[in-house]
Amino acid sequence: MATIDLSTYNLGELKGLQFDIEQELRKRERQEILKAREQILAIAEDAGVAVDALVEDGSGKKDKEGKASARTRRR
Repeated sequence: MATIDLSTYNLGELKGLQFDIEQELRKRERQEILKAREQILAIAEDAGVAVDALVEDGSGKKDKEGKASARTRRR
């Protein structure tokens, strides 16, 4: 990775760079989540498993928000 000499930047430029970096980080995090979701959905489809079945706790029940129990998520 290239080293950038930040000592030549003024405060405004550094804050602008920080803002740009934070924006890019959020964008890439969203992209990674979407990529992971697509991979999970593809695996479920290949396995013939309904997506809803992936978030069920062993009893077939979900919590009130439609999420699997904490115990199931830790597995």
